[in-house]
Amino acid sequence: MSLLKCTFNRPVKTIIGFLMMLAATAALYAQAEPYANVKVWVAPMKGGTAEDRAYFDFNLPEEVKGSGYELVDTRGESDFYITCTLDYDTEHEDTIITAELYETSADALIITTSMGYQTTDEMNDWNLTMIYRLMANAPISKSLSMEESEFIEVESENKKVFPHYRLLVGLRGGYSLRIYPKPTSSYYNNGWGNSFEAAVHVSYDPWQYFGFQTEIIFTMDSAKLTRPGDLIVAQNLPNITEKYNSFSLMIPLMVKGIFRFNRLVVSPFVGPYFTMPLGKMTINDDKKSAFSVKVPLGVTAGAELGMHLGPGILFLDTRYAVDFGSTVLANETTVYQRNIVSFSLGYKFGLFKKHPPPVDDDQATP
Repeated sequence: MSLLKCTFNRPVKTIIGFLMMLAATAALYAQAEPYANVKVWVAPMKGGTAEDRAYFDFNLPEEVKGSGYELVDTRGESDFYITCTLDYDTEHEDTIITAELYETSADALIITTSMGYQTTDEMNDWNLTMIYRLMANAPISKSLSMEESEFIEVESENKKVFPHYRLLVGLRGGYSLRIYPKPTSSYYNNGWGNSFEAAVHVSYDPWQYFGFQTEIIFTMDSAKLTRPGDLIVAQNLPNITEKYNSFSLMIPLMVKGIFRFNRLVVSPFVGPYFTMPLGKMTINDDKKSAFSVKVPLGVTAGAELGMHLGPGILFLDTRYAVDFGSTVLANETTVYQRNIVSFSLGYKFGLFKKHPPPVDDDQATP
């Protein structure tokens, strides 16, 4: 049997097709940048050491651009401008950065905010927060589209904005239910097996609604194949149960959608995977009956439900996977085709923070 042959039932085709269209549609929304026509100038840093000034003179303008605003080179070009001052606090032995937001046309102070730090590395996770704390109070009334002018009023009360990251890494683990049909033989029932998954999770999210995901999944296959009772009686065959055990790594390459609802994140995903056997497959628990195996490519589809909790995201992953063909032994004997339904729980941390959407009631909590 060809390793590329695979049969899907209609519900599976429908689910996979829907997830692929959903991920493709999400990519279209990733093109829009909020407030792209609102111009902001960041004045050179004052006070502090030359090293600290250089750090903020680079990072704060980058966070303004990352937040979706247009960064300009001079105060005269801007709609709003930001000034920052560094002062050393001898009592607490740290440096205080004080940032002020002004409306350029009226040269009017809108808000002042400050934060203390001991090393600039501590500010890597807070520069974006400072920009959002300032700009959340800007009375932005510029047109956000070519068709209409809309006044956006953002409440000045402090709201928590959950950070978004370009790269996330984490671990997950859980249970998987497996069905093992033997396509080349009517002499066996479909086998069933209970197994586990333990995975290293890596997600790259370059856009707001669209990203990529891969994993290294350590798992085990444990299949029991038995002969149907009526066949045993009709053809006077022996009642045989065959047991197949093997370990492997599954590595999927997936595209996914990213949809945020306050502290919740929903991510449907779909993509192919390949399987790397770890050692040989044993038959009937006999280590002497061990054979090398070849496992075909497959496809997986599912969804991840995550919740911001602590410094990262706690998530529940549920998915369906099916091989494109049958696992075969080194002697070309067909063993089975895998169908896998899995449920797992994981936790992931973000790296390389990117700008979140504008602060609003759907994206922030008091």
